[in-house]
Amino acid sequence: MKSFLVNPTTRLAGEIAVPGDKSISHRAVILASLAHGPTEVTGFLPSEDCLCTLRAFQALGVDIEVQDPRTLSIENRVHRLSPAREAIDCGNSGTMMRLIAGVLAGQPFRSRLLGDASLSRRPMGRIIEPLGRMGARIRAEGEKGTPPLALEPARLHGIEYELPVASAQVKSCLLLAGLTAEGMTRIVEPSPTRDHTERLLAHFGLRPLREGRAILVQGGLSLEARDLVIPGDFSSAAFWIAGAAAIRGSEVRILGVGLNPTRTGLLNVLLRMGAQIEESVVDAQGDGEPRGSLLIRGEKLRGTKIETGEIPNLIDELPVLAAIAALAEGETHIRGAEELRVKECDRIRCMVENLRRFGVPVDELPDGMIVEGGHPIRAARVRSFGDHRVAMACSILALRADGRSRIDDVECVDTSYPGFLRHLEKLSQTASPVATDWKDYLPWMQSRAERRALEGAPQFPVVAIDGPSASGKSTAAKALAQVLGIAYCNSGLVYRAITWSLIGKGLALDREMVFKTAVRQMKIECRIEENELHVQVDGKEPGEEARSPIVNAAVSRVAASSWLRERLLPIFRHLAEDRSLVMEGRDIGTAVFPATRFKFYIDADPKVRAQRRQNQGETDSIEERDWEDRSRAAAPLRRAADAVLLDSSEMTVEEVVRRMRDELRKRGFPVPEGASVP
Repeated sequence: MKSFLVNPTTRLAGEIAVPGDKSISHRAVILASLAHGPTEVTGFLPSEDCLCTLRAFQALGVDIEVQDPRTLSIENRVHRLSPAREAIDCGNSGTMMRLIAGVLAGQPFRSRLLGDASLSRRPMGRIIEPLGRMGARIRAEGEKGTPPLALEPARLHGIEYELPVASAQVKSCLLLAGLTAEGMTRIVEPSPTRDHTERLLAHFGLRPLREGRAILVQGGLSLEARDLVIPGDFSSAAFWIAGAAAIRGSEVRILGVGLNPTRTGLLNVLLRMGAQIEESVVDAQGDGEPRGSLLIRGEKLRGTKIETGEIPNLIDELPVLAAIAALAEGETHIRGAEELRVKECDRIRCMVENLRRFGVPVDELPDGMIVEGGHPIRAARVRSFGDHRVAMACSILALRADGRSRIDDVECVDTSYPGFLRHLEKLSQTASPVATDWKDYLPWMQSRAERRALEGAPQFPVVAIDGPSASGKSTAAKALAQVLGIAYCNSGLVYRAITWSLIGKGLALDREMVFKTAVRQMKIECRIEENELHVQVDGKEPGEEARSPIVNAAVSRVAASSWLRERLLPIFRHLAEDRSLVMEGRDIGTAVFPATRFKFYIDADPKVRAQRRQNQGETDSIEERDWEDRSRAAAPLRRAADAVLLDSSEMTVEEVVRRMRDELRKRGFPVPEGASVP
């Protein structure tokens, strides 16, 4: 589990540029993929959320070339979308799932959208109901209207629809669906929401009509490609804006940030609280996205009341507003924000819990909270609850604590803000600054030679296959290796052999020093004979004993050791020094061979995997096993950003292998001529 350790500071100071706007990055990929002609997108945010959108449209047949992490060339050469060969993985991104559902609702082919555990708990009824009224055949496969979403071929027709709750995501979903619908689609907003979709539609040559609170789009019209520059993300800048405004003596300048008036409600609230903020707009042409710079100087703030009408234009900034409200004099009331309960987490409950850990008096309300400011902030250990904005908001508050604080489970921050921690250290002057732009913190910006040296790039082509228990990865990996005529390596066999040896010596696995001493003294030999991995420990090969019940019960504890996993990396990588191979496990594409171009992540429906485990005579819980694998500190189970996702729930082994073989050919793997799947 990754954590931030945040030291207190007296002020924030410096100049930065924040990453590209996440909301616009999603929409830029979507609309450029629907447009006629080539589009170059500059300033794209290469976060995990946005990469999910990029991969989805590649899977739908759009030609997307990544020139560098922030620059994309996008062209739909056939002027239509093609059915994806597997379920589309939306990761943690509710924005992506809701928007792409609007695109796919009117297509002549089936689609299935799935997400991670957090997204799979988020309700989708707000898009399912209006899309159904437009003629979409869409259903939620989860309980209470939650993902996965299944979409059948359908022809849509325009409707008039008044949004029950102001939501830019629902509005954008229906606007995108309206592009393929017959007739006019008319959407009425109860209050204004962010208008990135409307501005981008105009940018690509289709200008929606405005009639008071209504937005109208005519179906059947085409979009024309046009290059696009994405500004810095205001919601990312918000953490520094709010933090600098609330900490006296601070002075922070933020360059190239988007200043769309439907996104900058935070500035109005902070000014009302007594903040000193200078705004300089340098680019505001037509319907394009205004951008510019902000200069924030810290002063003592006073509490305020944030009412329902303000919420849509600062919904993403409410966590950090709640955090800095603790630094203001008096009470801050946040009302009308019940939407926060259905974000990546219940942001009201989670922020209230974390604020109380920091010693802040706060009352939880059904639609918000009341924060009492002006009290000392005590150092605390808090959780992100898997929510990037909660993690970053708490990091800002921790700057004013009476000691070092710890924010746990912060991998989620990379979904929106790569380099956040480095900017935190730079502006708080708790680390030596080495760069002034967020892109300098992207590992992708290293040279190819540096990446290969750091990541242990294999000298021969390696196929990395990861996935959860009972997904079918072992069977598929072994079959693929036979088809390719190369070696098959099950990394789990090494951990099993070590566990077998430790148990045979009667050693206590939970005594760290005993465990490490025993492993250091082991002679671990891995060799490949007749294209299969053989493992010996101290000259003995465990054979079938490696899968005995006693080893099965203990191997997960051994494999969870970060020290051991680090120690085994050279052994695993040595296997690829003189041959190509297929290696499968839990972290092959993310830790062992992250530089290989040939990565797969095989998954399956938990119910299917549970049945497979039962058929194998195993009785452990798949849900508990998944939770342990994904939450452990050492090499947690996760899909590599560039791995091909395969859902084996309804596929035979032959079908999985065939799909992998075909994908390897496309990616340049030397697949032998005539490599057929039985």
